[in-house]
Amino acid sequence: MLALVFAATLATGIGLAAMMLFTRSRVARWPIAAGTSLLVAWLAATAAARLFGDPSGDLKLLVLVGAPLLALQLVFRPIQWPSRLFLASLALTSGVYIAVLVRLTFFGSLPWLGVGLSGVLLTLEVMAILLSLGFAYEMADALGRPLPVNQLLRGAEAYRPRVCIQVPAYNEPPELLRTTLEALANLDYPDYVVQVVVNNTTDPALWAPVEHACRELGPRFHFLNLPQCPGYKAGALNEATRTLPPGVEVVAIVDADYLVHRDFLAACVPYLADPQVAFVQTPQHYREWKDSAYLRGLFHAYRYFFDVTMVTRSRVNAIIFGGTMGLIRLAALREIGGWAEWCITEDAEASLRLLARGWRSVYLNQAMGEGLMPLDFDGLRRQRFRWAFGGVQILRRHMRLMVGLGPSKLTAAQRYHYLMGAFGWFGDPVSVGLGFFLLFTAPLMALGHPLLLRQLIGVLLVMPLFLLISGLVRLGWALKVATGARWPDVPAAALVMLALSWTVTRACLRALLRDRGIFLRTPKVRTPSRLGKALLSTSTESAVGVAFIIAVPLVLLHGPQPISVVIAVLLLWQAAAWSTAPAASLLAQGIRLTPSRLLFGRSPQNTGNRVRQWPARGRRLALAPVLAIVALLLGPGLISGGGDETGLRHALGLPPSGPVPALAAASPPTGQPPNRTKAAATPGASGTQPGLITTPSAAPSSAVTTPSPTPTSSPTPRPLPTPTSTPSPHPTPTSPTPSTRPSPTPR
Repeated sequence: MLALVFAATLATGIGLAAMMLFTRSRVARWPIAAGTSLLVAWLAATAAARLFGDPSGDLKLLVLVGAPLLALQLVFRPIQWPSRLFLASLALTSGVYIAVLVRLTFFGSLPWLGVGLSGVLLTLEVMAILLSLGFAYEMADALGRPLPVNQLLRGAEAYRPRVCIQVPAYNEPPELLRTTLEALANLDYPDYVVQVVVNNTTDPALWAPVEHACRELGPRFHFLNLPQCPGYKAGALNEATRTLPPGVEVVAIVDADYLVHRDFLAACVPYLADPQVAFVQTPQHYREWKDSAYLRGLFHAYRYFFDVTMVTRSRVNAIIFGGTMGLIRLAALREIGGWAEWCITEDAEASLRLLARGWRSVYLNQAMGEGLMPLDFDGLRRQRFRWAFGGVQILRRHMRLMVGLGPSKLTAAQRYHYLMGAFGWFGDPVSVGLGFFLLFTAPLMALGHPLLLRQLIGVLLVMPLFLLISGLVRLGWALKVATGARWPDVPAAALVMLALSWTVTRACLRALLRDRGIFLRTPKVRTPSRLGKALLSTSTESAVGVAFIIAVPLVLLHGPQPISVVIAVLLLWQAAAWSTAPAASLLAQGIRLTPSRLLFGRSPQNTGNRVRQWPARGRRLALAPVLAIVALLLGPGLISGGGDETGLRHALGLPPSGPVPALAAASPPTGQPPNRTKAAATPGASGTQPGLITTPSAAPSSAVTTPSPTPTSSPTPRPLPTPTSTPSPHPTPTSPTPSTRPSPTPR
């Protein structure tokens, strides 16, 4: 079994190298793909047989590796051969590894308590592996095939229906809206109107100049003021749609900070000439990001979703409506009853309902306008929290629809991508759970306490390291190839993906417990603040990272060898992953405040829609487990080796301390600690995401810091009027796989 795991792992490494070297290769003939698979299987089988001292077993390994590779080649046949080889080998490795974990957990000689603990660990591991495999498929499908080409109907260029561009705005600075409206006034399209929907803005100094600007720009611009509008953005758009001018057939949504290109409507409207197309989506693109390392990383992290996730989903008519820079057919919107005001990601939710009714979608992967990214890490976390919370809301409300238990016209591929998009958000919680499992078992491992967990040996012990490293390599390569990022900007993009893991985790957990959520608007500015404030805003992540750092030398000095070395490496990785949040917060402090950025600083969004802070007691309770672990790690007995250690062992019910080399030699304790890598994202990507690192799963990976939003209820939507062998003597931490979605799915 160990030889088979090694052979499959080696084949995966070869497949990854082939995919990276021959991106979008035109060589896709079956004989070449089959021959390559057999060659890789033979190399892997021969190496494994020699390594494990069984030269005569290479033929058996060749069959066990080669046959599944050939079969999986047929499953992934639409993808070009290098990416197909990688996917097939990764699927084989994942399947073999899961089978080994199941065997060690349920068919060993563990007591019932050990089976229970190991079962929890196994559940987390399997979820992480499957999510990572899903992210890898998304990446290979997007980059391992020619880019999709949208086909227009004959004569579609002449299709010119009347379009209404809706610009929802909440407490936006009038100067910001003015630049957006001036860009919309210059569109190259014959028949369109602009509907500016100012909602829940009671200060006349904010809405009166916008009304004046609409009058100045001409009769094409319509101003609508909704001082008390329930349902947030969805409610405002629903109300605006009820008052549309006559003759409008298509509605476009543009955020208040976007500068739209002149050809936006001319390029997108012709796709709606097909009566089956409900909506057309273009990427969310951004401006003013090249002068900051933080913003460059954030830009490419955003781009991952639109250049990987949306490309893959567009092949099977499974994209989402992104909420801005998209067009939707008015008849289709009315057919589903308008935007759902119960969901804080109403755009993605509407696209699912449209596809379930048999409508088609078009993804035009061409930037048609540029908006602004959050200029501080706190704003980014509030945005990602909203996206993750909304994604889980959709999963809870429409689970039956997505799994095929409700009436719908969704295809199997559409169901898969929407389920993957929803479950992809859980890449971060799974990775965080594995990380905490490792953190809480590390001090007991240093004390030599048998945790009754199933043990891993040999290549099984280093599997997490392989999956972690290969996931990081694959994510970096995908960012470079898909988004065009420069190599120096790739680490910053991965940093941003990983930094959001805790935020996504909190959002997912809260969404599982609450039906309604707070609509957390994204601040477009950063408040001048001190360096200490940036670190304080990520106090939870910082505290957990410190706990991992403290655990490293204790495990190395007091843990059984050689497992302690592997555990220490994974602890170091966890420390680095958790430290990405304060690092990103600090990096964002270096953004230069240009005149245009100072303009965004006047937006009341920066103070009016913040995540509700936990009371001090709640924060202490949240950090209590981490502080307990730190106290245990720093116990005087562990540092001095004095009598306190005996007392601590007695209090924990542990055996007296003493040498264990003979026991370790007879049955070397091995295991794999959990790991969280992201993205995404997820999409996402996770894309935590959203790929391995997950993150992140990209992030895992990867969520708002200490603040913990408390979702509140929002009105229901109002329809529009129109129609293991033996127990290990020492703790054996889990075998985590990087499962952070590389890029969470934007909403």
